[in-house]
Amino acid sequence: MKISVIKQKAKNALQGNWFGTVFVFILLILLTVALEASVIGTVFAGLTAFGYAAFCLELVKSKHASVGAFFGGMFKGFFKKWGASLLVGLYTFLWTLLLIIPGLVKSYSYAMTPYILAEKPDMGVNDAITKSRHIMNGHKWQLFCLDLSFTGWMLLSILTLGIGFFYVWPYYNAARAAFYREIKKGSKK
Repeated sequence: MKISVIKQKAKNALQGNWFGTVFVFILLILLTVALEASVIGTVFAGLTAFGYAAFCLELVKSKHASVGAFFGGMFKGFFKKWGASLLVGLYTFLWTLLLIIPGLVKSYSYAMTPYILAEKPDMGVNDAITKSRHIMNGHKWQLFCLDLSFTGWMLLSILTLGIGFFYVWPYYNAARAAFYREIKKGSKK
């Protein structure tokens, strides 16, 4: 699987959908800032990422996604997603205690958990994490390279005082959703 193919699929999904995608990105920013500043922010930590993953997955699947996909991704199965966010963070932290590299490797192993729960909200938290580990076997390096390919875009976004993120963040997340769809095709579990 080529990174250029994944990125092209993301661009195709975003074509004609930039206004809605940027609107949902602004919602993501506002909710994240509001939740981080509030007392209940720890309860909602990570849920915005689940919502945005569900939105991007729907966008890549059908070339159309609504704000409802974002909020549904956040709140449908609220406690399950909250638990998944908590467990992924805990597992990654524990692996990072060994050294930085094992924690980084495990963070890539668990990276597809939000997409799995977006598609199968009835799946158990540990089952989703385990499925993510299974489908990421042999694909962690590819996802790392995909992430690395956005480094220049991220730096350019910082140089534009954050304005570039309105283009880069939806593109990056759509590429990750397209990556999930590609590796899921080859997965037997």
